[in-house]
Amino acid sequence: MADARQRYHKLPGRRRGIVSSASLWTGADHLLSVRSDRFQEQYKRFYFRDIQAIVITKVPRYLVSTRALATGALLLIAILFLRVRAPGLTNWLWLSLTVLTAVWIYVCAAHSCTCRLYTAVSREDLPSLYRTWTARKALAEMERRIAQVQGTFTESWAEAADFRPLGPEVASGRAPGGSRVAMRSRTLASDIFLASLVADAVAVMWNIPAKPLLTGLSAGFTALQLVSAIWIFVQHYRGILRSAMQRLAMVALLFIGGAMYSQEFFDALEAARKQPQRPVVVSSHALPASIRPVYSAGLALLAIVGVVLSFKSIEPEPPPVTTGQTG
Repeated sequence: MADARQRYHKLPGRRRGIVSSASLWTGADHLLSVRSDRFQEQYKRFYFRDIQAIVITKVPRYLVSTRALATGALLLIAILFLRVRAPGLTNWLWLSLTVLTAVWIYVCAAHSCTCRLYTAVSREDLPSLYRTWTARKALAEMERRIAQVQGTFTESWAEAADFRPLGPEVASGRAPGGSRVAMRSRTLASDIFLASLVADAVAVMWNIPAKPLLTGLSAGFTALQLVSAIWIFVQHYRGILRSAMQRLAMVALLFIGGAMYSQEFFDALEAARKQPQRPVVVSSHALPASIRPVYSAGLALLAIVGVVLSFKSIEPEPPPVTTGQTG
């Protein structure tokens, strides 16, 4: 009955996925984390008096929301219909899709974060806060509510963190998440993957006259991208490579596969429209000249993002340290 009369205020930030969603709410004396998978909801309460720290770490996160999926689907549907009725607008729609994809990749790489809440007995991730601007707004509100209960922290929090343990104590001397600290930003697999993206972008751009040799080279680079992407997934699973490169490889494969299958689908529709009485035969050939610059620019942009992620120092969140502990 007390929970039924509780009035909650929603904090900024909400993660909307295809199946799952997450949000944060503030009550009179606690923070409420809500997670839903469309069939059930999970609630976790964290009382303001028990919260020790809220850590925000800036890391790349390539999350696809329902809004992004809806926008991409609408653009592809518009391209499908305007390809026959207004072919001149198709290039502009492809350009718009490329620009939106570039903006999404930039935001995911430069303005994303993870948020973790610490109490004396738990460490809880807050998935609804995955963009830096919403994390700052939510943190300001949570800081105000915590200060009302615990008071204002007058000391230097950085110095105090060295003398106060955060989160549950670790039974052994091994630091939690120690395997993540050893992960690398780049490996031979990621270097091969990025090099194949650059080579494929150059081959596609030079293949405007649809030369058979360049078409074969592009197909070979695509096969190399698939093999190296699988290698990246295996290294990430084994704790060798960080998740940023693994997610970039996933985005690149989705972009390449989506471009190829979309082109085959459009060619099949156009062939069926011109010759409705004959069987539709879709042959494997180079991308049309109108699509190649967009496809090449997308590959080059993914390669640039990969190079930045390979050489950018992205330190994982350090584990809680208790004074007096030794390795």
